[in-house]
Amino acid sequence: MTARTKKTHACLALSALLLACATQSSPASRQVFPHARQRIDLAPDLFVKEIGNGAFVVTHSFPWPANSLLIEMANSDLVIVGSTYTPEAMSSLLDWADGHFGQRPITAINTGYHVDNLGGNAALVKRGVPIYGSKETADLLQRRGERTRKIVLDLIGDKTLPVYQAHARLALLPPTRLFPLSEGLHLKFGNEEIVVFWPGPSQAPDKVVVYFPERRLLFGGCMILGGDKIGNVADANMSQWPDAVRALARLPADVVVPGHGERLDPQLVQHTLDLLQP
Repeated sequence: MTARTKKTHACLALSALLLACATQSSPASRQVFPHARQRIDLAPDLFVKEIGNGAFVVTHSFPWPANSLLIEMANSDLVIVGSTYTPEAMSSLLDWADGHFGQRPITAINTGYHVDNLGGNAALVKRGVPIYGSKETADLLQRRGERTRKIVLDLIGDKTLPVYQAHARLALLPPTRLFPLSEGLHLKFGNEEIVVFWPGPSQAPDKVVVYFPERRLLFGGCMILGGDKIGNVADANMSQWPDAVRALARLPADVVVPGHGERLDPQLVQHTLDLLQP
């Protein structure tokens, strides 16, 4: 499939998604996220922050703060979007979820092949959690995984640091349930839907976003910038990244979760475009 064909498929998928959102989510029925949030520390470098309606932003600082999501769905299943950097941190998150929610079925979604998108997969596999991710993510992990590991290690720098040693020996496992990148993925949990969508190349070739239409919640991951700098662009397509973000601007969202940073407001989409301006 050519890049142009993939982009056409992505545009068609987005159009269908927007139509579904317009018909399924009304102001009277949709869930509203409160402004107040509670932080719960799970470890010195790991915490969750409640954003309402069974939704938690998970932040793992190992070495840099990176966000993922834990969501209690309409049918009581749990969904993890993105990942902690390490299986140890993911195990801590799973233990906390067991204590907070009780034993629940869990589904995970990898949003790309970088370590902050799938570094905790070994813990999920051990637990028997299905891990969805694109075929492109699995392929890139196989072809570029060691190269990106070296980038992370070079950024950490000091080989004596525990974080350096942990990343040097980290086993990077691919997702276990693959879907075509250009087609995306739709998952249903009771009467609640999750849409995994690829709007085009951005911070990396395979980055996908995860949208919760009923919640008007968008996990933008590293495609959306939460700070004042662009950050790692080793895999970035700087010319097409803005187009991918503009496609996201058409999704109705009250909360937008970036890959890094504490902001959760929908203005992050325009903030990202402003940072990407040449």
